[in-house]
Amino acid sequence: MEHPYATFVGRVEKPARYLGGEYQSVHKKPEDVDCSIALAFPDIYDIGMSHLGTKILYSLLNKHPKIACERAFTPWVDMEAELRKRSLPLVTLESARPLSAFDVVGMSLQYEMTFTNCLTLLDLGGIPLRARDRGDHHPLVIGGGPTATHPEPVAPFFDAFLVGEAEEVLPELLLYFAKMKRDGVPRLERLIRLSARGGIYVPELYTTMIDERTGLEVVSGVVDPRVPAKVDRVWVKDLNQFPFPTDTPVPYAEAVFDRVSVEIARGCTEGCRFCQAGMIYRPVRERDPDAIVKAVVEGVQNGGYDETSLTALSTADVSCITPLVKRVMSELKKKQVTLSVSSLRAYGLNEELLDEMSQVRATGLTFAPEAGTQRMRDVINKNVTEEDITASAEKIFSRGWSRMKCYFMIGLPTETDEDVLGIAQTGGRLRRMGRRIRKDADVTVSVSSHVPKPHTPFQWFGQDTAAELERKVALLRDRARATRGLTIRWHDPAASAAEGVASRGDRRIGAVLERVWRAGGTFQEWSERFDLSLWEDALAAEGLSLHEVAHRERGEHEPLPWDHISAGLHRDFLWTDWQDALAEAVVEDCRWTPCYDCGACTGFGLEHVVASPVPPAGGSQGTGQDLAVGGRIPVRLVARA
Repeated sequence: MEHPYATFVGRVEKPARYLGGEYQSVHKKPEDVDCSIALAFPDIYDIGMSHLGTKILYSLLNKHPKIACERAFTPWVDMEAELRKRSLPLVTLESARPLSAFDVVGMSLQYEMTFTNCLTLLDLGGIPLRARDRGDHHPLVIGGGPTATHPEPVAPFFDAFLVGEAEEVLPELLLYFAKMKRDGVPRLERLIRLSARGGIYVPELYTTMIDERTGLEVVSGVVDPRVPAKVDRVWVKDLNQFPFPTDTPVPYAEAVFDRVSVEIARGCTEGCRFCQAGMIYRPVRERDPDAIVKAVVEGVQNGGYDETSLTALSTADVSCITPLVKRVMSELKKKQVTLSVSSLRAYGLNEELLDEMSQVRATGLTFAPEAGTQRMRDVINKNVTEEDITASAEKIFSRGWSRMKCYFMIGLPTETDEDVLGIAQTGGRLRRMGRRIRKDADVTVSVSSHVPKPHTPFQWFGQDTAAELERKVALLRDRARATRGLTIRWHDPAASAAEGVASRGDRRIGAVLERVWRAGGTFQEWSERFDLSLWEDALAAEGLSLHEVAHRERGEHEPLPWDHISAGLHRDFLWTDWQDALAEAVVEDCRWTPCYDCGACTGFGLEHVVASPVPPAGGSQGTGQDLAVGGRIPVRLVARA
């Protein structure tokens, strides 16, 4: 049968984005399964095919004999125009069926600026935009991922959100929903029963009210006693129960990260106060080292890749990182495959690890000091000193690396102009030190604007305005010009204002997002497509303002639009940490201290046990235990009596 796009797909950029048929893609007949799900990613194929979460779920679900999982990605503007001109739907890559033909449509909500792309997926997929307009025959539209912990801005468009990590619960949830649909259970009853299972937030089952003190629309109650008043996240306690997949589709169109990326750990307890992932993915869980090596080797063999990556929120904190890298590299050298290690910390690299890495790739490494002064690093609880940063840079350049990239942020709480200028000063100092070691040493400083995220200690902070951020960028740019040879790059401060609206807004922002989308505001995460005026006009049309939604500081007892969703952390823990930030007080990684009672462990039937009072020598990466021992982190989670 001819593909529905066959006659015109050659006219668009990268036709392979839309045709499927990739090696290792899975094709099942609808009549052979009990449930079909389309994973619809709210960005283009090139981005979505690099997303680890999509790879994990695609492999996991297709291994179930009664579930068929297919993929769809947001078409770029040229393809969208072709589809609309011909009144054709967006179809999946595996079976070329429209999204409306599936039992479930799942969207991975990784970044708030992709929210308008979700509306494109629904509209082109033949599904009513708003959940209230869907009937018994429509698919269940469910969102997941990190922004599902604060979903009110897109709540009108989703039937449900899975809060937390999906591996343990998603397969049975899908089969349960599909059975209810086959049995003729009415849509509302289906949603109530799903909600009662836990970890599922169904917006239309919750009443809302306008808080008189703040003007925010907040959740006030439930419509059925079976619906939980507060939705607790679900999470995977043992990653080894779900081996990392090695059989995912190999992209035809070039993906942004066209390599085997293997997740080696999940969670982080370093306690950076700006980092939502470090808060909502607690506690730290590591994969078995032997399973990691197996996944890397099989992934290379199955997909024919020549590059691999080990990834985690903080790879340098993985207890056996040095012996693990040595073991992986010994396997990759046989195949002439290169290895990169993501999310390294400035103080987490011992000389043995650097020596191993430099044998494979000696071009550049990336670090994130985040702030340019020690005072500012204390505010954000970035447990790294000037000496740590300088010593790490010296190790890097002396071992053959020629480039170092450093990530920083502006717009942080209590930030002064001195803190901003410290970014250029730090970058310049590192470059001068590097040039003393090798003539081609180069340092690039990349600067982003801080957006205070829900479920972090900074959720109460009033975000800097775009004008203030632009002033700080100008200040930094001028200082960088005076710093000979320093390369500095920055993100558009205006985009952070829109991100703040989509991150921190209440349910009324749904109407704002729809207005932005109808005005052509798709792919707002792409700099060439972003337009702040679309957001300002939409806010004004809904009687809202940037100040009201993003720039106003929040009070301790003020109800927040995401208070009805628990990401695992106690609200009073976050408030105390916010006060510590204002006092410039540093809090250590809880793996080396008594428990802070953040809620991540004790709130879910586990307790935190400290096995060692201090970090092992050489930093928090461990002492290089033999892999056969497992090299586990010195904190264990045990079932509570």
